[in-house]
Amino acid sequence: MTHAILFDLDGTLVDHTSAARAALAAWSPTLGIEPNFERWIELDKWGFARFERGETTHLGQRRDRIRAYLNKELDDATCDTIYSGYLSAYEQNWTAYPDALGALQRAVDTGNPVGILTNGAAPMQQDKLDRTGLSLPGLVMLAASTLDSAKPRPEMYSRALARLGASTATIIGDDWVNDVEKPRSLGWNAIYIDRSGTDPRADIHSLDEILH
Repeated sequence: MTHAILFDLDGTLVDHTSAARAALAAWSPTLGIEPNFERWIELDKWGFARFERGETTHLGQRRDRIRAYLNKELDDATCDTIYSGYLSAYEQNWTAYPDALGALQRAVDTGNPVGILTNGAAPMQQDKLDRTGLSLPGLVMLAASTLDSAKPRPEMYSRALARLGASTATIIGDDWVNDVEKPRSLGWNAIYIDRSGTDPRADIHSLDEILH
């Protein structure tokens, strides 16, 4: 019986929040507006929730977020152009958490299949691994855009197992619903990381606590 080890990416291995905050501070003034990080994060959650439910595409939720953030009716091409400015700034601020590389290496060293289970788009998420030094040999990218589903839809998890040739899995992630509640309901072992140290449901606060 093959057991896979899966990691979420943003908020688990890569510091998405800090990168988004820095990107917004640099990008918003180029649009003639003040950065509103709370609003941007709210829209990020709203857009991805719609994508996760299958109500829109990954690209579609990006465009809707731009329209809502700027409070303007914009065509798709204009939204894409505007978002590219944010994306460029976001990419420049990607950093891995200090405990990420060691945890991934320990997982790979077990000999089990190891994957990144993410609702992000595969090209960007792979680029994120490459640029932050986390792209280890044997690590498999399992993105929503290639599995044609998204967490927490059940087929996302079954397709990930099939891609890795595994029948069981352990997943480590920072999203309670996507990385813990739903996987556990499917019989997976799920480890909830809360880096803020404020959620009483947390299993760990650092990746250094696992796979030793």
